[in-house]
Amino acid sequence: MSSVSEAGGQSSKRTIALVLAVIGVLGIILGIVYLAVPAGSLPAIFGRTTPANGHHVVRMAVSFVIGVACLVGAWFVNKGGKAPVSAGASTPAEASTPRD
Repeated sequence: MSSVSEAGGQSSKRTIALVLAVIGVLGIILGIVYLAVPAGSLPAIFGRTTPANGHHVVRMAVSFVIGVACLVGAWFVNKGGKAPVSAGASTPAEASTPRD
């Protein structure tokens, strides 16, 4: 048994999904930057670049793949958090109705 309450579990799942979504969006943005900006014109924050002409195709592809994988992971984490209503549970209206 887990000592985490159900509400706390939902909160942690939501936090994980949010972090994965942010990383995914950043990965896709980074892939777009690698696609749009030539290797010699990249900002210094991206590190030293060897090919002065052309683009970083491998870095672009890896950024897109990581971005999409994180977004899919966030979707699965967020999707799995819903608990179905059991068929045997009675509603308050049914419980207050007198039976013969």
